[in-house]
Amino acid sequence: MDASPPVSLVALPPGRGARVVKVGRADVERLAAEGLHAGDRVEVEVCLPLGGPVVVRVGRARIAIARAVAAAILVEPAHAA
Repeated sequence: MDASPPVSLVALPPGRGARVVKVGRADVERLAAEGLHAGDRVEVEVCLPLGGPVVVRVGRARIAIARAVAAAILVEPAHAA
């Protein structure tokens, strides 16, 4: 089986890429307005400490996502190189 099972965005370490599988229902419109949609490829840049946001790169954009919101985003991790 080639595909990795979906995990929460907060479970990805910095530098790891993934494809967004599902965005939490309550946040789908707001995140779409910021440029994040199901099917997009993302890369975690940093998970700020003390419950701070998760910063991801989507294309050329950087988006800071509250940790509680990021926990509701399911992603399929890219294979490690």
